[in-house]
Amino acid sequence: MHYVVVDIGSPKHGNLGWWITGPFIEDGGAGPEDMIAGLTEAVRVGPVVLGFEAPMYVPAKRDIRSTIQQRPGEAGRPWSAGAGASVTAMALALVPAILDRVAANALGISAWQDWTRKPEKAGEILVFEAFVTTGVSDGHAEDAKLAAYAARELLNQETIISALGKEPCMSMLGAALLHAGISQDIEELRRQCLVVKLSKTKVEVSGRIANV
Repeated sequence: MHYVVVDIGSPKHGNLGWWITGPFIEDGGAGPEDMIAGLTEAVRVGPVVLGFEAPMYVPAKRDIRSTIQQRPGEAGRPWSAGAGASVTAMALALVPAILDRVAANALGISAWQDWTRKPEKAGEILVFEAFVTTGVSDGHAEDAKLAAYAARELLNQETIISALGKEPCMSMLGAALLHAGISQDIEELRRQCLVVKLSKTKVEVSGRIANV
């Protein structure tokens, strides 16, 4: 199993960090073409868990007044304001573009958000959201590395708990899966993904704290 995280940011300014960790690949950086090549290779050789460091779903509440409020567990770092709003906008373009490229390079792959179903063979991808707060490390690739390690630890535990509370949502990640043709399940649009949350000095996984 390879664990991959892409820290969403401006490719032009070198802020699109990424990291891949697994049995055959241990690499990262800020180059988008190197990231596509590494992710494609990881998908071809075995199952992949792929995360994006950006809000991957937004609230879809019937109470319109509360729709743009922070998601449960964001703790003062709402998706709809400041850095959250900026990276959400970038992710709307970058995540589909990344998935489209990988789908074109590795035909026949499939992906989903249901973290109770782990990928088992080459071409299968479980996708998730990495929630990395400001100042976790000195660089975007390092943030991606810490998030990839945290996802690996969490998904190897018996009990897997998402870092953010459950609520009705519109999944931008689900829409990206459908856009890339790597899922045909329309319910992905309503499905919350797993969220792995990292704080400044610690990784928060499955309701407990692990030093990094």
